[in-house]
Amino acid sequence: MRVSSAAGGILFVSHDATRTGAPIALLHFLRWFKRNGNRPFSVLLGGGGELVADFEKLAETWSMDRSRWRPDALRTDLLLAVGHGAWARRAEERDAQKFAARCPPALVYVNSIASARVIELLAPRVPILTHVHELETYFRTHPSGPLSCLLAQTRQFIACSNAVKENLIREHGVAPRRVETVHESIPVEPTRGDRTREQVLQELRIPADALLVIGSGTADWRKGPDLFIQLARVVSQQRPSVYFAWVGGGSLSGLAQLEHDIRLAGLGDKIRLTGGVTTPADYFAAADIFTLTSREDPYPLVCLEAAALAKPIVCFAGAGGMPEFVEDDCGFVVPYLDVAAMADRVISLLDCRSCRLTMGAAARRKVAQRHDVSQAAPRILAIIERTMAGK
Repeated sequence: MRVSSAAGGILFVSHDATRTGAPIALLHFLRWFKRNGNRPFSVLLGGGGELVADFEKLAETWSMDRSRWRPDALRTDLLLAVGHGAWARRAEERDAQKFAARCPPALVYVNSIASARVIELLAPRVPILTHVHELETYFRTHPSGPLSCLLAQTRQFIACSNAVKENLIREHGVAPRRVETVHESIPVEPTRGDRTREQVLQELRIPADALLVIGSGTADWRKGPDLFIQLARVVSQQRPSVYFAWVGGGSLSGLAQLEHDIRLAGLGDKIRLTGGVTTPADYFAAADIFTLTSREDPYPLVCLEAAALAKPIVCFAGAGGMPEFVEDDCGFVVPYLDVAAMADRVISLLDCRSCRLTMGAAARRKVAQRHDVSQAAPRILAIIERTMAGK
């Protein structure tokens, strides 16, 4: 391919449009870029998701999953069923390249290492800027071929946290001069629904005067929802009146596994699983404490969203970038996987309302001062322009 730099535009590539961190972070930036940038752009999605329409409102958008669902989809399914996945791959490659060629970009902006397969199909001959939202477990559990090609072809990297930058340098030999940290960001005023705390607690079947501890994320190993259950068990033994809620969806099997643990641990009356929700901020606003039980999380937006709502955060050291935010003023950082230590810190916050309020206020100030999109987006734009200029 096939694509030239004549138009001076940008092709933004996202691995999908699910309601998860990296696609949401890209949407935040593109909304700002639409208002403040001066270059044409388009969006290529490796797969679909709930946010496809949001991308389409901003720019011409193509989702590669459409390559699989054409009028001849039955024939495609039959080919796949008998082992002809290469046919579908060629259809994806053809359609992705045709879309990119409609508005030839001068730069391809790859939003996350998870988009490596898309870039392998696209094979661009223009500079690549890769925004990395992943840590080492992702690299080690995904096909090495596309990842190696992407790393080799990328001219410049943006890391969403210092932990991500250090991992790229230490584990993948990226030269320090080729990677710059721009911490994740959110709109300073989080999107809220119309529900009050009382309404959210009523929905969760939690008493109106109860204390609520929240965790959030996809129900998978990295996010540690199983550790959240362990945390709830330890805290409940000492503070029986406290309730817990995990905000986030996942596979049916993953959620069933969590429900299994909750049931056998005798916590069915204390833990709520919301599943996927469109306004997680409603639940964060109703909480008293936000706990990040992730084993590996580069710089989760959910923590910034909770902090913007003045919630103190408790997280694990060594699990990613969130200790860079929490520091020593807006929550606690405890040793990696030390659930007992996390429980101690949660209990200390539950027992001290003034501590919760003080740390929550510090968290809110820090988001406003460091992590608003209006502050991060100009830095990203400057990196885009330097990369296009070959600097």
